Amino acid sequence: GEFMYVLIAYSVIQAIDGVVLVPLLFSEAVNLHPIAIIVAILFFGGLWGFWGVFFAIPLATLVKAVLTAWPRAGQVSAVQ
Repeated sequence: GEFMYVLIAYSVIQAIDGVVLVPLLFSEAVNLHPIAIIVAILFFGGLWGFWGVFFAIPLATLVKAVLTAWPRAGQVSAVQ
């Protein structure tokens, strides 16, 4: 009886922590949108399992940095 209530409460708190709090806190630290963090965790986790989840945020930050630094189509570089 009581054990089930504690187990359910713990599960709900962990779910809220993992899906809401962690992406919100990390989004400010790495300058990524919380949805981008969730998508990165799902994508890299699905691709590489535990290690994908472990490295999802650093990889997402790397991808964002590369996309931001990549020259746009039609943009002329000053260095040629």
